[in-house]
Amino acid sequence: MFNELLRNITSKDDISLILPMLLSSEELNAINARTLVYKELLLAERSQREIARIHNISIATITRGSNNLKAMSDKEKQLLQTLLIRE
Repeated sequence: MFNELLRNITSKDDISLILPMLLSSEELNAINARTLVYKELLLAERSQREIARIHNISIATITRGSNNLKAMSDKEKQLLQTLLIRE
């Protein structure tokens, strides 16, 4: 049902309205942190410790993100690369 809801969103403004209705502020912060971790890890410009220090994210969160990234298929990693880095 959530996938269908997201597929029917047609504007950035609608996304900004719907997500806070569905997720708590803690959940939104966790998603934002995870997204930032994925982007930083894909860029591979900083160490995990640097990422943690610069963005005030726990090493545990970064390690979980790194482990998730390692478990992803090439197709999943490419999708993240395309969506997060847009190069």
